[in-house]
Amino acid sequence: MSELILHHYWQSPFAHKIRLVLGLTDFSWRSVEIPRIPPKPLLIPLTAGYRRTPVLQCGADVFCDTQNIVVAIGELSDDHRLIPESERGKILTFTDWIDGTVFNLAARVILTSAMGTAPPEFIQDRAGLYFGSNWTPDGLKGELPGVILQLSAHLKSIDQGLSGSGGFMTEVLSYADISIAYIAWFIRGRWEHGPIFLKQFPNIERIEQEIHEQTTECYDNLTAEAALAIAHDSLSRSPNGVQSQIECSMHEGMRVSIKPQADTSDPSVIGQLRYLDDIRVSIDHNAPEVGDVVVHLPIAGYQIQPCD
Repeated sequence: MSELILHHYWQSPFAHKIRLVLGLTDFSWRSVEIPRIPPKPLLIPLTAGYRRTPVLQCGADVFCDTQNIVVAIGELSDDHRLIPESERGKILTFTDWIDGTVFNLAARVILTSAMGTAPPEFIQDRAGLYFGSNWTPDGLKGELPGVILQLSAHLKSIDQGLSGSGGFMTEVLSYADISIAYIAWFIRGRWEHGPIFLKQFPNIERIEQEIHEQTTECYDNLTAEAALAIAHDSLSRSPNGVQSQIECSMHEGMRVSIKPQADTSDPSVIGQLRYLDDIRVSIDHNAPEVGDVVVHLPIAGYQIQPCD
């Protein structure tokens, strides 16, 4: 397996989740720090337009979206400790809910509370990702008490699903518990009321503490230019082939556009369709900085369609 290269920035909650995954499974990795907001001139050539954080690179294979990245880490390393096969469907369903419903509420609380203190360009950028196109500062502030109540209700359900020991779905800590831990880390570190708020959920706090205590980070720094050179000098290990689906006429080599299903400001990821199965789509992409690479995204949560 080629070395794993994580393109990230340290404050990113989703990047923190992947660092926990790598640390809990004792993987060594290379760290490429990227800007928090666009432009990202040393990332976009690698990702065919994908702009979110983090991105995992393995040679000329580029994995986007953290659900997809975690699955890829297990496949690339043949290490399935965090997503045991017997619980795979339950864990991925639970973590998808965390990343969507629960994270979006937490982000709404944190960003709304940070208005007036965080850089305006950061608020503007993240609002476009998480609040849709019709948000206003006054509207977000007016809805904040109700959003906090929703977040509290979901965390209470998670807390009640935990006991005094073990994980949410397995006795040994799993990816489900990492997803709980990174949400707690995000709330605790980025919202002034976060530490007091989390005291309502002692089982979540236990999981947060145990995950972080068991995690070791083993990484070396790498420049973005060196990561692009590695991609340029590597060959993808991705398979080819498009699995047939009802009412789906896409075929290998077709030019496709991939974009989040939600109302966001994300640009489309565009390339030649290389691989499509039940859970992942892969496209061939070429840029002068990286040569030929393959960009991998999940199907769930993304709209894939032919484009000119």
